[in-house]
This record gives sequence, structure tokens and C-alpha cells, in this order.
Amino acid sequence: MKELQDIFRLVRERPGPLALATLMRVEGSSYRRPGARLLLDRGGPLRGSLSGGCLEGDVHARAMEALQDGRLRIMQYDLRGDADLVWGSGSGCEGLLDILVEPLEGFPEWMSWVEVAWASRAPLTLHTDLSDTNLGARSIPKIEEDAVTGFLETFDPPPALWIMGASDDSRPLVRMAKELGWFVGVLDHRPAFARAERFPEADGVWAGHPAKLLRTLPLDSRSAVVLMTHHYAKDLEALRLLLPSAAGYLGLMGSRARGAKLLAELAEEGLQPDERLHTPVGLDLGATTPETIALAVLAEIQASLHGSSGQPLSLKAASATPL
Repeated sequence: MKELQDIFRLVRERPGPLALATLMRVEGSSYRRPGARLLLDRGGPLRGSLSGGCLEGDVHARAMEALQDGRLRIMQYDLRGDADLVWGSGSGCEGLLDILVEPLEGFPEWMSWVEVAWASRAPLTLHTDLSDTNLGARSIPKIEEDAVTGFLETFDPPPALWIMGASDDSRPLVRMAKELGWFVGVLDHRPAFARAERFPEADGVWAGHPAKLLRTLPLDSRSAVVLMTHHYAKDLEALRLLLPSAAGYLGLMGSRARGAKLLAELAEEGLQPDERLHTPVGLDLGATTPETIALAVLAEIQASLHGSSGQPLSLKAASATPL
């Protein structure tokens, strides 16, 4: 997410000429997945990647040719078997990659479409034509189309993280979430804590009563709310509003016993939590400092919003290996 946001920003701010290379198709395995992008200028790569580093040099050469003649082109790289050694030092990608290289003139219209969709927190699916006659043309596919040739890509809005509680332990959570490219808002009932200068990276900081603030939030399935107020009554009040909401992730800071007491009170009121609520919040990373706790919290949110288990990839690979 952050990589694509940075590419959009550079395309808008940087003087040309620029070229964009996009991974359109992978047959077999690859270091990056379709939709990966690399922005380049005459000096070399600016942001992004398409491989483990073995293809970028040749892609840059092809991009300079595209800037020279103004023509888009599809490049195919075969990294299967011994051919991988030709491009690098044996990255083991074992894939066949199709990469679209296109010169850019200003800020492309399709990037504006994506930004508008992100602003409204709506996903946007675009079709990229890969035919010889209309190579690189983008369009929004019609719902009634059963099959679309070319490359289909869905741009989901960035996750939104809403942090209830503006104490110092919230600050690394804000910084690290912004490094991921997420939208971050901070809320607190204490005006002395909920100040923009305390959270310069945040997209917004609001002071007010939780019941009033929470009702105004545009919560959706890609929204996460973490309660870090360290105030029992405020957390209870917030959970009453959040459990019926559309938020995709709810996290409660505090001990297991504290969380159980809160949930017991809510159950007496007829509010039953579901799998969205995580208490204590965060993965078991051995976290003890605000920074490591922030890492544990963000890792759990990332896994939860993407339907992943959060287990080590080595165990996941081992469990998938037939005996």
C-alpha cells in the first residue's frame, strides 16, 4: 500500500520523464505478485520493485527505450530452471513474468480514479488492455461483462486505524501505521492529550466524549479500532458502540482479566463479541515496550484484515507439505 502511495506521489511531484513498469502476469512462482510496480527515471529506479533485484537493470534499459520512442511495450522474462541464472544469481523465482513498460506524461487519469475511490473508502477494479491495438489503456469494467481480456486489478482503500487513547504509548502505533500507508486517526476524551502536535504523523486528532466521537466514524470492513484509553468506563462505553459496528477489527488493550470483566458486563447487557474483538490486543511477540507492543498490534491487525492466521510462514509451509 505504502509503495503504491509513494509512486503516485512521485509521479505527481517529480518532473519527467518517468516510466512505470507493472508486473501483469506470473506463471509459476515469483518474488512479487501481479500488480507490483517500479517507477523509474533516466537515473534508475525511484520506488518499487518487480523481482529480487535481478530484473530491474534490464527493465530500466527497456524503460529508457520507451521514453525515447514514446511507445508502451510488454516484456517477458523466463526465470524457470537454469534461465534464472541468466538474470541474477539464482533467486529461484521459477516463474514466467510479463511486465508492461509505459512512459508517463503527467499524472495518468487512472491514478486519479484510484485516489478518488480511496478517498471514499471504496475499492476500485480496473482493466488494463494488453492487446496490440490498445496496449495499456485503462477502463472500469462493466458489471455485466462475464469475461475481460487483459489484466484486472482491484485497488482496495488503505486500512484505517482509529486509536482511542492519546497517551504516549499510542505514538509509536501512529508512526508505524503511517509507515505502512494506513489512514490513522487518534481520539481521546482529554483535550490536553488529544493535540495534533503530539501526533504529527496522524491524519487527524480529535478530542471529545467517546460516545459522540465513535458515532461519527466511517467504520467499514477495512477499519480497525484499538482501545488504549486505560479507562475502564470509557472502554466499556466504546465497546457498546463498536460491537454492532461494521469495523473489521477491534482491539482492547489491557490484561486478560480486565478484558474478561468488560466482556462479562457486555454479555449481561446482551452484547456478545465475535471474532473481530481481540483482547488482550496484539500477537505474542514478547512485546514489553511501546514500540514492540505497537509492532504486535499492527501485525495482528494486518493478519486479521487479510484473513491470515499470523503463524510463522515456516510452519504454514510445513503444514502444506504432503507427508
